Amino acid sequence: MRFSKIKQNDIANGLGIVMSLWTQGCPHHCKGCFNKETWDFNRGKEFKEQDLNFIIENIDKNNIKRNLSILGGEPLCPKNIDQIINICKVFKEVYPDKLIYIWTGYILEEFNEKQKDILKYINILIDGKFEEKNKNLSIKLRGSSNQRIIDVKKSLEQERVVLLDLEVKTL
Repeated sequence: MRFSKIKQNDIANGLGIVMSLWTQGCPHHCKGCFNKETWDFNRGKEFKEQDLNFIIENIDKNNIKRNLSILGGEPLCPKNIDQIINICKVFKEVYPDKLIYIWTGYILEEFNEKQKDILKYINILIDGKFEEKNKNLSIKLRGSSNQRIIDVKKSLEQERVVLLDLEVKTL
């Protein structure tokens, strides 16, 4: 898997301060995408064990308690999914109480078996492609109103999609 960047102090892609991993490569090519530089699977750099170690070792740097956000690009596309599952698995082994957010253009109900594996490790899933016609910069954690913020653990428990209401609850 290739990645574009790791942003250590991100306040736009999570609740509070998060560390963000931006994957490289996206098959969706959404019209109006703000991050077109992550579309090309050949750009960025190869994600290596040292990059995972950097995340693990720096997630709480300077006593700032961060969660982890993974976006892109497309983290759950075939070229990225195996490495993303490994990153999430290792991260949760070290930090079981930290949140992991994932943004994907795929829809949860249409996930293949490999994509469903990620649900064991993540807390919040923002699904759905960015739709320029539904662009709304005033909503939290999304670029367009068709995208959903899913509470993964509750969805698994209840065997249905449970949306996270950010106006009422924070994790």
